[in-house]
Amino acid sequence: MSAFVLAAIGMLVAAVPCLIVVWRGQTMEAVVGYEAISMLVLLILILLPEGFRRSSEFELPMLLALLLLGSGLVFARFFERWL
Repeated sequence: MSAFVLAAIGMLVAAVPCLIVVWRGQTMEAVVGYEAISMLVLLILILLPEGFRRSSEFELPMLLALLLLGSGLVFARFFERWL
């Protein structure tokens, strides 16, 4: 296993507390947890192709980087009255 794969596994473990905050936290805490999970998943999807030496699979994380910004704004807009 390369260092990139180990880093991806570590980030996956780090996403568990954020998932708990999204599941059990207040609305504002859930928004912050959602953004943190989005960032961690994006980094995991960048580390895995590098760890397995498959450079053709970098397209998905680059597309998700653009889409996750907009989805976070939609999520915050949906819960705007409770924030």
